Amino acid sequence: MIIRVSEAHVAPDHIEEFLEQLHALVADFPTRYDGLVSHEILTDMGDPGRIQYVSRWTDQIALIAYAGEAWAHDPVTFPDEDRYLTTPLTLRHFAITTI
Repeated sequence: MIIRVSEAHVAPDHIEEFLEQLHALVADFPTRYDGLVSHEILTDMGDPGRIQYVSRWTDQIALIAYAGEAWAHDPVTFPDEDRYLTTPLTLRHFAITTI
């Protein structure tokens, strides 16, 4: 499994609109993308402008179908997303490590 975390730092006066756009964008992802195990939008309780989209994927093939060949370093964005952000969107990937 691959866990993909996109993090946005959103200007305070754009948080509500950004979240509306993000929710609308990802609402149908489970039916559109095979291999998407789960996904969620997280808002930092100490910094409401710090928002993460966390998705869990079965494998790299599923991620390529979603994000393209450059999935490992190119974030998926929505139109005009930059106008909401105070810094560029960041992207990280994680593997689950068993103990």
